[in-house]
Amino acid sequence: MEDALTHVDDSYIVLETITSRQIFLNVKRPGKIAEEFSVKKQSKPNKLKPSVKLYNNYSDFTRETFIDRMLENLQERGLVAKVAKDLNINYRTTLRWRKYYEGTEGVEHKKSEQNSGPKSSFTAEHSEYIKELLDNDPHLYSDDIINSLTERFEDFTISKSQLNNHLRNTVLITVKKPIFEPEVRNSVGNLQTRFEWFIEWKYSDLDFTKKIDEAASKSGSTAIVKQPKTRAQSHIIIEAIHSSSVVHVVIRKPPPRKET
Repeated sequence: MEDALTHVDDSYIVLETITSRQIFLNVKRPGKIAEEFSVKKQSKPNKLKPSVKLYNNYSDFTRETFIDRMLENLQERGLVAKVAKDLNINYRTTLRWRKYYEGTEGVEHKKSEQNSGPKSSFTAEHSEYIKELLDNDPHLYSDDIINSLTERFEDFTISKSQLNNHLRNTVLITVKKPIFEPEVRNSVGNLQTRFEWFIEWKYSDLDFTKKIDEAASKSGSTAIVKQPKTRAQSHIIIEAIHSSSVVHVVIRKPPPRKET
């Protein structure tokens, strides 16, 4: 390769090799080459943080409610799983609570109140008022309940997250996020129109599984559509040379003098 770069048929063009790849490799220390190779092989440090397992924090009221439901019918088969599902409690946690009650005849309350967050500002009167609101309108939003509480009780402030936590763990009320959809989607007129359209085309020869011009792409593959390109090519890669492996420098010397 180096001979091809320096080979010139014209005798008036004289090239002198300053350095080449072979000279570069001979001068370079062998240990340094091995060191660079080992550095490239090293993998990047793992920056993934270890996963932190989160535990559910059930209130004492939830624990007492579970035991009360268990005592209502101890002989019912599958009662633990049923009550755990109704109260939204982990099944293994309820098994531990039942085992504790069978051994001590008491409810397994929280072992410590330290680092359990600020003390709840809800009282029994607040909980009763919330139950009355939900009995009258089960589709209330959290903002509506907060506004009703602040209007009913003077100097009472609560955030939405605190309210949702109180409803879920203390009052045992499920909080759901609504999904909004347009009314016209399932309106009577729209359903009737869709039904008539289906009846109209049901017995025709319209069959998208058979009478189609082009099939869709295979499941799991990318749908690629090839089309002609009219735009001119903006750039061309002539050559790519890595400086660490290819070194060849020549200098052009003055042409020799012609003999007279």
